[in-house]
Amino acid sequence: GEEDCSTPGSSCESNALVNLLPMIMVVLFFVLINISSGMLITSIATEKKNRVIEILMVTVKPQELFAGKIIGLGIAGLLQSAVWIGTIYALMKFGGTTLGLPQELHIPTSIITWGIVYFMLGYAIYASLMAGAGTLVPDLKAAGSAVWVIIIPLMLGYIIVVTPIGQNDPNGLLTAGLSMFPLTAPVAMIMRLTIGGVPFWQLSLGAVLMALSAILIVRASARMFQAQNLLSGQPFSAGRFFAALFNR
Repeated sequence: GEEDCSTPGSSCESNALVNLLPMIMVVLFFVLINISSGMLITSIATEKKNRVIEILMVTVKPQELFAGKIIGLGIAGLLQSAVWIGTIYALMKFGGTTLGLPQELHIPTSIITWGIVYFMLGYAIYASLMAGAGTLVPDLKAAGSAVWVIIIPLMLGYIIVVTPIGQNDPNGLLTAGLSMFPLTAPVAMIMRLTIGGVPFWQLSLGAVLMALSAILIVRASARMFQAQNLLSGQPFSAGRFFAALFNR
């Protein structure tokens, strides 16, 4: 069929940048969410080892310390992602002729606004899971394996949307479902957003489901962020992590 270069995606075969832009955005989101949330597990595991966290707990409530860590690193991650998305958007919008982009190319502004919403919610979910796991890991070595357990859903979503399954059918049942499922939404929705044409109800539903999940996970992880979990020296296991997360 005739190629369409009015929106980014695989339908534009003559321009590699336009073709690969949805994939670039997915990779960017995957990396940023991983790095930002991964910092929490390292930070908590290090402070546990140095017993800094026990000293802090004397003056600060566990929930306050937990919230402070998530918000602090979240702001840093959000600024980083806003700079990256803004730079890509500006280059595509204003440097089109320099980059040799087709004139008919339309970059939806919703990428920035919705992109930031999905990044923040995705970060809140994964950062809380990482922080919760950080309370259970006995050392930094175990923190590495815990990270892999937690990012499995994000990784699966990432793999599906960067392969032809997701790229060739961005509004298909599987990709649309992944873009509204809270644990895969950050990467799946940014790919669909970049291509454009995502119905408003799907964007809203995805964001609401992520927000509800974030609230539940933040609360559960904050409960885990208590002295008895922080001081336990048991090895990390996925079963123990999820049991603690859904306990009470």
